[in-house]
Amino acid sequence: MRSWRSAARIAFCILAVALLIATVARERIALAEALQQLSIVPLVASTLLVLAGLLAQMLSWRALFAGEGSDVPSLRASAQIYYIGQLGKYVPGSVWAVVAQSELGVEHRISRSRSAVVALGALAVLVVTGTGVAAVVLSVTSPGSLWSYWWALPALPVGVFLLMPPVFNRLIRVALRVARREGMADGIGGRALVVSSAWALAMWGLFGAHAWVLADALGGRSSQIALVCVGAFALAWVVGLLVVIAPAGAGAREAALVLALGSVLARPEALVLALVSRIIMVLADAVVAGAVAPDLLLRRRVTRTGG
Repeated sequence: MRSWRSAARIAFCILAVALLIATVARERIALAEALQQLSIVPLVASTLLVLAGLLAQMLSWRALFAGEGSDVPSLRASAQIYYIGQLGKYVPGSVWAVVAQSELGVEHRISRSRSAVVALGALAVLVVTGTGVAAVVLSVTSPGSLWSYWWALPALPVGVFLLMPPVFNRLIRVALRVARREGMADGIGGRALVVSSAWALAMWGLFGAHAWVLADALGGRSSQIALVCVGAFALAWVVGLLVVIAPAGAGAREAALVLALGSVLARPEALVLALVSRIIMVLADAVVAGAVAPDLLLRRRVTRTGG
């Protein structure tokens, strides 16, 4: 059984990486054309902002362990579990990143049920905060995009209700009982959710800033352009997540982003921004996962040799 699980993990990682590479390869021609419109400075600045956003995203996930009644994984372990597990989002279906993180958590003596609870909670935090940011900002700066994607807005009140600690923890206990998995005496607490939400808001600000840098370089001119970019990216991310059949929201995210940026950019420039943003996000995911992967492999080797 252990050999089968190891083989499944390896196969899953290979599939996720292959789909990630395919995402880049599929857009290579359009990417080359888009890059000609941008200089190296905004591209580098935008990439750095995305990397900072991914750090905030990981810290939002990690904060929820504080409500589980046990030790919070180290930053090193958290980076390995979260960033490598995030490659699962490139497999169609939003659940695979959660599955991957649950399996990787076992390497650090975190039960699958605990990892799953935290992963689902972190995902809910991102959806709720992202929908909230999009609703507040775009209702003022780009109401048309909210009208077009009205079906995503119920995620805010529903998510807030489900994230209330008594509700969330009761649902988790019922789910664990149905799955015949016990050992989750403590659930996610209110303070952990507040800290997680604060890091999530920082993430939305950084991701929005990366879009603003690109929009400014492409000629976007508006006193509200920075706010529009924050709200537009948050809406696009939530839409991409809810369209579960698309790996990492490919296509759906770009369509929502182009529409939401319509008040500050012409459609051709908005299309370029969406495409370049997608490639930067994909490459950033590959960079952070690649940075922690050798450390994880070394840990496995040491564990197996008894060192």
